Amino acid sequence: MNNFFEHAYTIIIGIFAAYVIIWSVPAVIMSAMVSLGSIERIVFIDKQLAKNLDKYYDEKGYMRWNYQMSYSIGTRLFGYWLAYPFIRHRVTTKSKKFRLFMWVNCIGIWGWFLVPSLSLIVKAMM
Repeated sequence: MNNFFEHAYTIIIGIFAAYVIIWSVPAVIMSAMVSLGSIERIVFIDKQLAKNLDKYYDEKGYMRWNYQMSYSIGTRLFGYWLAYPFIRHRVTTKSKKFRLFMWVNCIGIWGWFLVPSLSLIVKAMM
C-alpha cells in the first residue's frame, strides 16, 4: 500500500512539474509583453491589485519614473502572480479572462517553489 502512495505522489508531482515547465515559455512571453510593451497593461493590473496606487502614480495619474522601467514592471508583475491568492479580493473587474490569466500564472509561479519542495519530501519519505 505504501508503494502505491509513492507512485501516486510521483505521478502527481510529475504532472505538476510538466505544467510548470510548459508554463514557463508563455510566462516569459507574457512578462515581456507586459514589461516591454504598452504601459496600459501594467496600469490595469496595478489598478486591480495594488494596495497603494499613490506609490506608483503621481497626483495627476501618471506612473512615477522609477516604476516605469521594464525591470520594475516585470518584478511587480511576478510579485502580483506570486501574491494573487492572498490579494485577489482587491480585484474589481468582472473579467473572467483576467482572473484566468492571474490563476494560470499564479499556479505556474508557485509551481517553481512547490515542485522541488514536494520532490524533496517524497525522497525523504522513501
